[in-house]
Amino acid sequence: NRFPYRVYGAQQDSGAAAVPSRSDSAVDGITMAQFHEITAGGESDEIAPDPNDPDTVYGGRVEKLDLRSGQTRDVDPTLALPDVYRSAWTLPLVFGPGGRDLYFANQRIFRTTDGGERWAPISPDLTRTTLTVPATLDAPTAADTATPGPRRGVVYDIAPSRVRPGLIWAGTDDGLVWRTEDGGGHWADVTPKGLGPWSKVATVEASRFDPAEAWLAVDRHRLDDFAPYIWRTHDGGRHWTAITDGLKDGDPLDSVNVVREDPARRGLLYAGTERGVFVSFDDGDRWQPLQSGLPRTSVRDITIHGDDLVIATHGRGFYVMDDIAPLRALAADAAGGSRLLPAAPAIRLHEPAFTGTPMPKDEPLAANPPEGAAIDYIVGTREPARRVDIAIYDAGGGLVNRFSSADPVTPPDLAKIAVAPEWLPQPHPPGLAPGQHRFVWNLRFAGPVVGGGAAPAFAGVWAPPGRYAVEVSIDGKVLKGAVEVRADPRTRATPADLAAEFALARRIEAARVEARAALAEAGRQRARLEALAASDRPRAEALIARLDALADIPVESLANTPAARPPSVNGLPNVSARLDALAGAVDGADAPPSPDALSGFAQATATLDADLAALRAIAAS
Repeated sequence: NRFPYRVYGAQQDSGAAAVPSRSDSAVDGITMAQFHEITAGGESDEIAPDPNDPDTVYGGRVEKLDLRSGQTRDVDPTLALPDVYRSAWTLPLVFGPGGRDLYFANQRIFRTTDGGERWAPISPDLTRTTLTVPATLDAPTAADTATPGPRRGVVYDIAPSRVRPGLIWAGTDDGLVWRTEDGGGHWADVTPKGLGPWSKVATVEASRFDPAEAWLAVDRHRLDDFAPYIWRTHDGGRHWTAITDGLKDGDPLDSVNVVREDPARRGLLYAGTERGVFVSFDDGDRWQPLQSGLPRTSVRDITIHGDDLVIATHGRGFYVMDDIAPLRALAADAAGGSRLLPAAPAIRLHEPAFTGTPMPKDEPLAANPPEGAAIDYIVGTREPARRVDIAIYDAGGGLVNRFSSADPVTPPDLAKIAVAPEWLPQPHPPGLAPGQHRFVWNLRFAGPVVGGGAAPAFAGVWAPPGRYAVEVSIDGKVLKGAVEVRADPRTRATPADLAAEFALARRIEAARVEARAALAEAGRQRARLEALAASDRPRAEALIARLDALADIPVESLANTPAARPPSVNGLPNVSARLDALAGAVDGADAPPSPDALSGFAQATATLDADLAALRAIAAS
């Protein structure tokens, strides 16, 4: 419930870490400045942020970290329950639905309902009662252990049901699967037939739609068995089906570490293996790679946060696939042909373009998610499309912005630009090639064009929160959809505040256009008067004096720069500069217009009206 959300994970030999899903820097993105070491979780254990308090994080066995104070409190579940407990490099820690119940396990499962003040065991020892030495282990090595006795295993994963209170699934690292329907009062062994000792149940995934459904990811590399193993049940564990079609391609490392169900689309599954990420659109019947630029790496965990797919790799890396709404749409309807896919809600952000000290490019940097609304469409033809147009409309049907594959893209002229090319972002028109495309609308109205110019004079105003219609035309075939724009949840602005901001921003925009057009007209009039001076110099010079008093500066220096500050508060350049400043003050952040902004706009428009009248009088003369 934090925005941006944080991604937590344990790093072997480097401790636990937290990284935000995005930063407020449009230039640097996510850097080491946002990377934070945390105490909870250590270098090997699981981390469980409190769903109801983002400033409280649980981890390890068990520590409770208060991010506000930085203090870490030990709330070990075994403090009041002395026994001989077994351990492993990683032990499970997970919240149940609602964020009240927190579960931890060694060979038993413990639960707290009050933030770790009191823990209670809710299971017996769930591991195997007899020890089997695998053929891959010689007798002396098998005898060299710090854990004597016939029972060696631990509970490796816990999966509280999201749809039935009291239903909990659990898997052990010695190949057993358990299920309770009364919160731990009674446990039933529901291990798949053929799942033997030394089979680590790495993940138990309880369905978010049906209490009888679950999936298992099993790792058997300790037996020198690197084949993929995922099981599925639709009847509460009475029967299991192996679902691995597409996961094995002859690679020696096909082991599966994690399987997850999409929380919004039933039947859409994700799996992490020793080689990367896979997706299934049919409840695991068939799998296909979902690399999308991800390097070949061991994927150890997966979670879905809102519309993002987040993974953790064994290479100490977090990766996020932003906006998986297209995957959900394909899971619902895999029909071919050209189509416009549903769009996830877009958050309206005001990231500063530059703050003065950019991070050196040789430092670790990760790009922010695209800033705007992702519009995903498929060109479903065998040949590239000839033209793709994208149009955005407001609730009243008014055109907000339009983009086309035919829009010209002119690379910067290195001989003329005053800064490095990387500071000049280039537009990316809609793509034409067959397949899926993602176009990002920057949530702005089209910038106005002044005086017949080829490009907008300045950026358009921000689109206020609300629902917008989207039309994508592929060679004349119009596909219709919609996108929701949401306010930044960190701001306190109300819908009425943002509506007032938008209304005034549009009025300021119209006045800016008038001011720029008037300056251009003043330039044209001066050129005509200079031509007139050849035949009637006294009359021309008198009119030029009036025009220069109105325009304040020579036409060739009309650009409002600090080196050419207009001397008159009532001249057109000064009015134009005041309107530019008002545009930034009103539409640069989410807030209602201030009294000063309202007063400043009233003064600027009154002066502009007087200047326009004076310009018309000169023209009439």
